[in-house]
Amino acid sequence: MDRTYFKGNSTLTMSQQNELNTYMAPNKPINGRIYESPAPSQAHNESANATFGGCFNSYNSSWAPSKNNGQPFTPMFQSTPKQAGGPFKHSSWRNATPSSTPRRQNGDLGSVRLRLIDLELNNATTSSLNNSHNRSLRSTLPVWAIDENGGVSESVTLTDVLVNEALIEFATDKNGCRFLQEQYPEHSDGGIHDDIFRRMVEDRSMFLSMCRNMFGNFFVQRMVECSNNEEQEIVMEHLVTEMYTLCLDKSACRVIQLAVQKLEVHLASRLAAELRDSDLVRLSIDQNGNHVVQKIIKTLPVSAWDFVVKFFCNDENLIAVCQDKYGCRVVQSTIEKLSEDPHLECYSQRLHLLKNLMVGVTRNCGQLASNEFANYVVQHVVKCGGAMETFRDIIIEQCLLRNLLSMSQEKYASHVVEVAFLRAPHRLAFEMMEEIFEGYIPHPETNRDALDILLFHQYGNYVIQQMINICCNAILGRSDRHLEQKEIEQYTKWLERIKERVSRNSNRLERFSSGKKIIEALHASSIGTLMSPSAGQYH
Repeated sequence: MDRTYFKGNSTLTMSQQNELNTYMAPNKPINGRIYESPAPSQAHNESANATFGGCFNSYNSSWAPSKNNGQPFTPMFQSTPKQAGGPFKHSSWRNATPSSTPRRQNGDLGSVRLRLIDLELNNATTSSLNNSHNRSLRSTLPVWAIDENGGVSESVTLTDVLVNEALIEFATDKNGCRFLQEQYPEHSDGGIHDDIFRRMVEDRSMFLSMCRNMFGNFFVQRMVECSNNEEQEIVMEHLVTEMYTLCLDKSACRVIQLAVQKLEVHLASRLAAELRDSDLVRLSIDQNGNHVVQKIIKTLPVSAWDFVVKFFCNDENLIAVCQDKYGCRVVQSTIEKLSEDPHLECYSQRLHLLKNLMVGVTRNCGQLASNEFANYVVQHVVKCGGAMETFRDIIIEQCLLRNLLSMSQEKYASHVVEVAFLRAPHRLAFEMMEEIFEGYIPHPETNRDALDILLFHQYGNYVIQQMINICCNAILGRSDRHLEQKEIEQYTKWLERIKERVSRNSNRLERFSSGKKIIEALHASSIGTLMSPSAGQYH
């Protein structure tokens, strides 16, 4: 008879112990796979009754250190235990339902030790058991509601969810949340719709936690979307208590945006008003909060968010928001909304706010145009038509003219110069062209003028390419507006001057990819202008 070894509560024969030692050897293949041995500090279990802390299990999975003193893994979205007597206390029936993963008590590890025979399970069985085990760990649904694929069983109804007090478990589970959204009645029916809504909102802290949950927020959105006037007021009263922090939350900000869009205007305006005295800089530059601010601006009447515009009229606040990758879009959305549809009754109020905002943009134009993100705000002003044309001309006259050479050599400001060339009316385009050709005294030693400098500059060459495109479009009749014959003649002269300078420096320009693009653009323009009836007399 083989000698018997004792380890804790396990009894092994000598042959079994040798087999176990083989499995414990570092990097030994098990069923065709190599498993790394755990670190000694991980493999050691503080319990005197434990044998290797589950190092080998029936599912043939790699070793995972035990957590929570031997307690089973807790799902990420398991609902918070309810207080005794609360509206969502679990029923004794549900608590008595056997779980697929038995819960162990501290110090009772021996009851769940696995036999060595389990190591011999075939791979197919192992894979099936593993998948089932992992599904049960990931899901927060009660076991009575789960089908064989880990989803909600077809036999489950909303009534079952309420009777078993499993509403929170369903709302915080991916499949359960989808089930609630699909089954939730669209209109108040005096029955299941009203009962579910009441249970979700009767505890404010629980409702707000659902707004913050990565799955629960979608069901809350569905509730808001299907709510009547009375229900909307309850939702507003809940959201307004933590409006600012909810706006900064990745999940809750979606609920806020939908509420702003779906609630009655006076209720949505109440939500917006709650942000009046908050930190609007942080809210505007936050990756979640900025969407809420934009939704308020695009959805609600200007009287509900005029405090946002007044906040941006402060130079310090304006610069801080414009220089952020999210904040710059908030300012652009503000400009878009203030300048739209001059036929609406509130246009005079919007125009007044717009003028105040544009005073700050114009005053800080140089700093904004040179910034990585704020330059988009200046570009946006220049690109917009309608009421914004006045402010476009102010920016070109007060900020760009007499600074074209320096700004064309900056990485971000050069984009503003390109857009200005493209959008400027003929009067200002003439001044900009003349500044590039004649506005700067050539260097006394090198005799290089602005055109020479920009032709070979890594950013300035794009400005020259834009100048060529503008001239070609004007000559070929592709301009956005009708041009007089004298204006076409002027654009032709400018194009000829660029051609002459490029021809003189063609050998040097061909060494650079940007120079090759300039030469190709001029070659294409020559073919196009020769084919143009309006320009035929000049070639």
